[in-house]
Amino acid sequence: MSSPLLDALIQPAPPPPIAWWPPAPGWIALAVLLMLLLIALPLLWLSLRRRHRRRLRAQRIIWEVPDHLPDQAWLAALNTQLKRQLKSRGEHDAIRLFGPAWVSYLCQGYPQSRPDILHPLGGGLYQPGSDMSSIERLALQRELLRWVRHNHV
Repeated sequence: MSSPLLDALIQPAPPPPIAWWPPAPGWIALAVLLMLLLIALPLLWLSLRRRHRRRLRAQRIIWEVPDHLPDQAWLAALNTQLKRQLKSRGEHDAIRLFGPAWVSYLCQGYPQSRPDILHPLGGGLYQPGSDMSSIERLALQRELLRWVRHNHV
């Protein structure tokens, strides 16, 4: 059933092939986003790792003090470790503090601080015969670890 008129028609030309360049704006945005992710993720990972390492190093200053020391020597070692860490951060005013001023320095800017637990660092160090139980020592260590985490020492 082909007719001579139908055979005489010129077939339409096929459309030109779609060029791959320049890409659509969505592909450009996706490429930029992927490049930013490739740059940002390693930097983020390194900063988180550095922060975690700094936090572990700061927490280690609390755990490095041996538990077998007598109370006054143990408290003196904790104070020394804390003040050494603060001095390395450039907080030279803090290393001159002692007694209640030292405890108030530790409590300032620290939410939900527990001066009753931190009190032995300021007063117990200078009182002869003050005995701390193992529970009090552990509570003081935990409070100092919270302080270290909060202050990013």
